[in-house]
Amino acid sequence: MTTLNRKEGPPIVIDYPLEFPPFSKTTLANGVPVYEVNSGTQDIIKVDLVFKVGRVNEIKRASSKASMRLLREGTSNNSSAELAYKFDYYGAIVKIFSGLEYSYINIVCLTRHLESVWETFLEMVLQPKFDEKEIDKYKVVTSQNLRNQLSKNDVLSYRKITEIIFGSSHPYGYNTEISDIESLTRDHIQKFWQNNIGFNNAFLVLSGKYGHALRQKIIKSIESIELIASPKKGNFFETTLKKVTERIPTTNQKQTSLKIGRRMFGRMHEDYSKVQMLNTALGGYFGSRLMMNVREEKGYTYGIYSSIDSWKEDGFIYISADVANKNLEPTITEIYKEIEKLKTKLLPDEEFKMVKNYMLGQMLHLIDGPFATAQLIKNIHTKDIEIEHFKAHVSLLKSLEAKDILEMANKYLDINYFTTVLAGKIK
Repeated sequence: MTTLNRKEGPPIVIDYPLEFPPFSKTTLANGVPVYEVNSGTQDIIKVDLVFKVGRVNEIKRASSKASMRLLREGTSNNSSAELAYKFDYYGAIVKIFSGLEYSYINIVCLTRHLESVWETFLEMVLQPKFDEKEIDKYKVVTSQNLRNQLSKNDVLSYRKITEIIFGSSHPYGYNTEISDIESLTRDHIQKFWQNNIGFNNAFLVLSGKYGHALRQKIIKSIESIELIASPKKGNFFETTLKKVTERIPTTNQKQTSLKIGRRMFGRMHEDYSKVQMLNTALGGYFGSRLMMNVREEKGYTYGIYSSIDSWKEDGFIYISADVANKNLEPTITEIYKEIEKLKTKLLPDEEFKMVKNYMLGQMLHLIDGPFATAQLIKNIHTKDIEIEHFKAHVSLLKSLEAKDILEMANKYLDINYFTTVLAGKIK
């Protein structure tokens, strides 16, 4: 019997295969693409119905989220209580999401119960009632939720930095206000649904473990739907890079929320993969430069991160931290120091391997099981890219060298183009 040496960690494996799990794609007679990951070990099925529309398609602000959320609040045949009872009875979980560029409604349940709730699920999408009483309740609850969010410094600083970087009239830059929600009418909500929710701009993702007969039932019902929409996009325009500092005074006396960032590019940009690795080294994981310096060494904050938000048309990189007021200026100083280090010195070999291994490990996590794989497929195709781009992204990550990080830092981390937003009790 072999004795384990618990004083030494397991060997780090760097060169391992990272293959996208098998899936199938078919296109139905009505043009709806169907992606399938039928490889589960448990008798559970998940169905995602995804529409390539979201806030960027709004004419009336706040109408996209309202039209999607209200789908479960009643149909022409069932009230919201009846819908909830039926799904609960069969242990089905229905989730609805409305984002910037895409929206979806999905259902997860035991495979043997899907037939019992499938028609009701489709009814929610095809026959929403948009009842006036439900709309009034939605506006009250959503307005209060937004009021609660606007009391948080972190939320205020994020809203402001996107507004400055992209512009207050840009689809990525404007912020939904309480007045936008309160002024919603049934006509606004219904028009968004009619103009945008169509099967000509939708796709279906099936995942889990299911048989041929159930698959055919789902496919035939989706294929028979001829719901056509004509979505329109908001006005996208480029904004100039500029150095701006914005202060938002709040009543939170203990901490200030700090955001420092700049406009970057969309998901299809040639430097996307390289900048992802640069971001990881700077502040994208727990062992990053910012975390080791500002949190572990200096103790200025509990957490500090850098992130990249990339969409179809554009994106931005930003550093985020909640900092005690007395540590605010020293924290900003240390952030700039770490940026300058990345621009002047190569990452040491051990650190570079750590960053690369972390990122490849995250890729493994994204394809761990049928539901995770289905989620990745959904994220990829909502950005109008193909699986091959994900494979190319992984391949490029494996081939990157420390000099590529140095190059990207000098190309994109010019602090003269960074916007700074501070939200808190500050002078």
